[in-house]
Amino acid sequence: MKHYLIFFLITGLLFGCKKEPIQVNKITGKRLEVSNKLLTDSTFFSIIQPYKDTLKNKINTILCYNPVTLYRGETPFESSLGNLYADICYDNANTIFHKKTNKNIDFALFNYGGIRTTIPKGDITVKNIFELMPFENKLVVVELSGKKTKALFDYLQTRKEAHPISHVQLQMKNDKLNSILINDISFDPTQNYFVLTHDYLQHGGDHMEFFKDPVSLFQTEYKVRDAIIDYLKDTDTIKAKLDGRFVKIN
Repeated sequence: MKHYLIFFLITGLLFGCKKEPIQVNKITGKRLEVSNKLLTDSTFFSIIQPYKDTLKNKINTILCYNPVTLYRGETPFESSLGNLYADICYDNANTIFHKKTNKNIDFALFNYGGIRTTIPKGDITVKNIFELMPFENKLVVVELSGKKTKALFDYLQTRKEAHPISHVQLQMKNDKLNSILINDISFDPTQNYFVLTHDYLQHGGDHMEFFKDPVSLFQTEYKVRDAIIDYLKDTDTIKAKLDGRFVKIN
């Protein structure tokens, strides 16, 4: 009897104890002003200061001189900045590609939107190039079939923008490309071509679907930004110009 009594007492306690839901009765907030009045953690500051100074010195390193401001919208189909960008990337990447494959890149194509700002007149620093190319894109060489290469030129014909190109000359008439020369030789739709671009576009960025699933793909592991910096640090004065590589005629 004693055991039954204990059992009923415990059962009563278990079922008699009802859990009340927890409710928020009050919410308070406090405004913290972020200003120079906040106390500085001197220990933390002393640790990061040397790295901060090193980074500041590096980013402000002068690479070369630019005699005139360069920007991407100079003309509807071509810009001095785009030409410079594409030529620098082609020359640097082709050196790597030829050394590894004993072949040459046929031409280069990048996107108009990838140029994020101007190159100002005056001394050009590493910071200027980080602002110009803030992304971590790497140069790649894609081998395209003649069919996909034609799709590439159809894209340029439709977009009608000053996309950076190198080693190719395009002429448009009545909104149609009537002349396509690759290294001064007419485009052959039955031939494969090695085209330089960067990894973002190779994955179909900016609607460049023709770069996806190429015949072959060569990774340079060379960042676009680094290629430009490497070129400019060995250059005294930037020389960029329009040369008619993409024009429209009446």
